[in-house]
Amino acid sequence: MTRTTPRNAARPMTGTTPRTDAVLATVHAIAERLRKPGDVGSRTRQAHNRAPAGITLSPWQPAQLLVGHTGIALLYSRLAHDDADWATVAHAHLSAALAGVTPGTVGDLLLAAHLHARAHGGYARLLERAAPAHESAARSSLGGLTARLRTEGPGLAYAEYDLVSGLTGSGRRLMAGAGLGDERCAATLHELLGLLTRMAEPVRVHGAEVPGWWTAPHLPLVPEADRAAYPLGDFNLGVAHGICGPLSLLATAHRAGHRVPHMTGAMRVMADWLLAKRLRDEWGVYWPGRVGFEEETGRAGGRSTTARNRSGWCYGAAGVARTLYLAGRALEAPELTEAAVDAMRAVFRRPYDRAAIPDATFCHGRAGILQAAVRTAADTGDPELWAGADRLAHELAGDFDPASDFGYRFPLHLAPGAPGVDEPGLVQGAAGVALTLLSYADARAGRPLGADAWDTVLLMA
Repeated sequence: MTRTTPRNAARPMTGTTPRTDAVLATVHAIAERLRKPGDVGSRTRQAHNRAPAGITLSPWQPAQLLVGHTGIALLYSRLAHDDADWATVAHAHLSAALAGVTPGTVGDLLLAAHLHARAHGGYARLLERAAPAHESAARSSLGGLTARLRTEGPGLAYAEYDLVSGLTGSGRRLMAGAGLGDERCAATLHELLGLLTRMAEPVRVHGAEVPGWWTAPHLPLVPEADRAAYPLGDFNLGVAHGICGPLSLLATAHRAGHRVPHMTGAMRVMADWLLAKRLRDEWGVYWPGRVGFEEETGRAGGRSTTARNRSGWCYGAAGVARTLYLAGRALEAPELTEAAVDAMRAVFRRPYDRAAIPDATFCHGRAGILQAAVRTAADTGDPELWAGADRLAHELAGDFDPASDFGYRFPLHLAPGAPGVDEPGLVQGAAGVALTLLSYADARAGRPLGADAWDTVLLMA
């Protein structure tokens, strides 16, 4: 492949409908803005430098899946299904990621290149080298955590086990390596799933028996603000940083045939705990983001969770609902899938527009809500979910901002009118919005999203 610009960049995708034409026009507008990796990197660094005083942003990380070129490449891998010339752009982003890869991000490159190769071929040598490199890093992290738990007793920092930087995300990358036939990835994945399974076993802390994913406030990776807010520790419910991440990985791995002893029992324990934490308001079910130790054990002095209500993916009803759906499917437990659908319906009854949720992007914004809705609506055919997804998709497409570098800005504060920063990536940037709108268009056109779709890196399927 030698072209750098797709011949038909503005050409509608096959199978479009009047319902999706405007959505796809937004997708292609984003794709054009993200097309050149060098421009994306320089514009992102410039945007970070323009951030208001007192705001600290993570540096641009080219090989990082959630914010860098590897995640952006997923957009062009999907677009290449309809116009093969887009594969050249995907390759350019993967090449830019390779130039900046580190031991900590080689798994990100592995996962993105694996999904691209599954659809379009290629990258055999890269994958052959990346799989054992990630396995080595994963085994080191797994061994370190296992040794600490053995010598120091219970207690976790969410960064040790979560989807963003911990064992859950590492496990999804090991699944890619195992899928390539790498036996070391498969063996380490088995050990990792075993540790996540053991998280469902209760531990005794401060004289009480509590779930094994208790966050110990004394650990170095626990933020100082969390130590102050939860002096006896807490229990995180989120997909990005909480127990929904391990539960989603266990359900996904189980469905893919990667199974360990007591796995289904662990999934049931985690799912039942989530069900027990449901709260209700005038619109229906929702979940808190965190539960303090005192509240979990019924002791006086615990912080109330009822005021902390989000609808998003990283924390909130949309992410928890999708996790429960995956768990229910893996366990063949209709009460879990029904609870998930009920919770997603409540998301759409609750205000979720720009005024209520100013962030359009994936992590804790409206794109994450839309993707959870599209996946669940496609799985169930639920008309209420489809109606909500239709409205949200068109609102999200309509929020495209031609004055921004990439089409959408990540708000620096979760309030209407808050200043934003131009971000290109998967979870807090324009690429995630474009991929979510593509998923909506695919599902509305009757195309299956599949087990190798881009959102499997976020454990949505």
